[in-house]
Amino acid sequence: MRSNCHTSLKDSVSANREVDLKEVVMGLHWHPQEPGASAGREPANLDASCVLFDEEGRVAEVVHPGRPSNANGSVLHTGDSPTGASAWDDERIFVFLEALPDSVSALAFVVASANGRVFSEVPGASCHVSDRVTEREWIRLDLTALGKHREHRIATLRRGPAGWQISPDAQAARGLHQDPYGMEADHADL
Repeated sequence: MRSNCHTSLKDSVSANREVDLKEVVMGLHWHPQEPGASAGREPANLDASCVLFDEEGRVAEVVHPGRPSNANGSVLHTGDSPTGASAWDDERIFVFLEALPDSVSALAFVVASANGRVFSEVPGASCHVSDRVTEREWIRLDLTALGKHREHRIATLRRGPAGWQISPDAQAARGLHQDPYGMEADHADL
């Protein structure tokens, strides 16, 4: 089921609820440009990224197509898809939560237009956050409904005493450097 405009949590999971998450995948998909469409314009190119935050909300690492793994390999990006030509997800990020360094207290999944196209101009643009093992979809978002935005934070996961909390972020990101607690963070490493 797709959401018209907002991120939706699937089934009975509610925002900020701790769930039994161990391995998650964020998938990003869009349709390739039709031959002859938008002559003279380069095809849409979206990028998925994962921002890791420390206990104080500062950016610890960013995993993206140009940097496909964090330092210990617990976050892996499948690589850049500049065309959206895949039959399923064009880009994926795998996160092995139990293997994350203890210093990581939160992470955020972000989608950005690599070439400035707004989401409403990218046919079939959507993303999801799912359990990697069971394939249970926790969040799905139709990016085309976001209109003129070029960047959006899809979801935030926070480490809690009993596990990880997942919550959708139904607003445009103001940049990858905004920490998961709503304050500006140190973004020198982006």
